[in-house]
Amino acid sequence: MKALQLQSLGHVALVDLPVPAPEDDELLIRTGATTICTSDLNDMQDNPFDISFPVVMGHEAAGTVAAIGSRVTEFEVGHRVTTHPVHPCGVCAACKRGWGHLCTDMAHFAINRPGTFAEYYTVRADRARTVADAVPFTTAALAEPVSVCLEALSQAALPTGGSLLILGDGPFGILMARLASALPLHKTVLAGWEDFRLGFAGDAVAINTRALSDPVARLRAETGGLGYDAAILAVGNPEALAQGIALIRPKGRFVVFSALPGETPIDLFRVHLKELELVGACSDEDRLDEAIAQLSDPALSVGDLVTHTFPLTHFEEALTLASTGHGEALKVAFVFKAGGPGGWAL
Repeated sequence: MKALQLQSLGHVALVDLPVPAPEDDELLIRTGATTICTSDLNDMQDNPFDISFPVVMGHEAAGTVAAIGSRVTEFEVGHRVTTHPVHPCGVCAACKRGWGHLCTDMAHFAINRPGTFAEYYTVRADRARTVADAVPFTTAALAEPVSVCLEALSQAALPTGGSLLILGDGPFGILMARLASALPLHKTVLAGWEDFRLGFAGDAVAINTRALSDPVARLRAETGGLGYDAAILAVGNPEALAQGIALIRPKGRFVVFSALPGETPIDLFRVHLKELELVGACSDEDRLDEAIAQLSDPALSVGDLVTHTFPLTHFEEALTLASTGHGEALKVAFVFKAGGPGGWAL
């Protein structure tokens, strides 16, 4: 099979690998679509998780069951499925407390098990779910991104009638803004730098802060000067972090979704004076089924976030667009032939 492999820091290559065989509790998936995540790009360039090379990249994917392990009973060959990259161990202290998403010994696509930028990949059966025929694979591949966005909104602990600020207009910020439209909030504001991406914000108030002389004042004005009940950091930018801390009302909550590597200065005096809460949002606490239910919701329209598709052979163009094309692309996907001559598994 063809697979996109990270062979050293900053160097990826299209290689031929044997089609993997599923373990007793696994499925072999023929990939229909797999989307490029910002974290994939970060792993390729900076390797924050200390990945051992070489490894097949990619972790957001959907496809068709091609083979089944001997102990798997709930799936059949031909089932259309989406998959979750996090494979909790089930026995560590975090797992025993029901926090599998914070497992201290997890397996994860493209970190310590092969990823999804390949014609086939394996997944533990409990990390797969069937999806309806009407859901395209490019949409089904977004189940895990929707899951983690639901987790971030949950961590925000927003009150009824509250106000939410989302900092960052990447795919995750856009998804959060759209998901927030279903919450009983007074206002959701999405702040970013690209008009193209802000155009996907749905019902949220979208504000381009790139050229503003005082973005904090402009964003605070949306709350009548009161500040936001919660802010979610959906961009790895220390300036956005400082803005979010400044814009939260007293007793408000700041959710760190996009982590900043290394030492990051935080105005703890402001945190102290306003008794703010700082919380993380990492992966998701069993929200996959909830996310799948959102995939076919026309009000959410998850599928239109995938603005560009490429065959795996065009990986250089796809990765470049995902990395630098913020003014013209949102989510970029690799798609794979689906049996018929010239057909594509969109």
